[in-house]
Amino acid sequence: MMRPLLVAIGLFLAACGGGEPIPDTPLDRATFEQVLAGSLLIEARTKQDLQVDPKAGASPQAAYDELFRKHGVTEADFKATYNAYLAKPEELKAVYQDVLNDLQQRADSLKH
Repeated sequence: MMRPLLVAIGLFLAACGGGEPIPDTPLDRATFEQVLAGSLLIEARTKQDLQVDPKAGASPQAAYDELFRKHGVTEADFKATYNAYLAKPEELKAVYQDVLNDLQQRADSLKH
């Protein structure tokens, strides 16, 4: 279920070009990658929930609040870091590749 989403994100990022290092951002890369991975999981879970029960309409905001709290970051810092990476597509592509690799490793470990 998650694989098509991850493939789509990967293909999108592969099409991006450009690339200088990211300037200082509110979140370091490791933290940004962890929060980004969590946000992708929240979005996938939300999409799955809507497919199972479209009337449920549960807001994912509580999950995001918990994700930010867990990592000790704010939504504003996450968005500012994401926006900085948007300006540097090659760097964002590398971040997404690391996140996708991490998520794939998690999925593989659940299979075994």
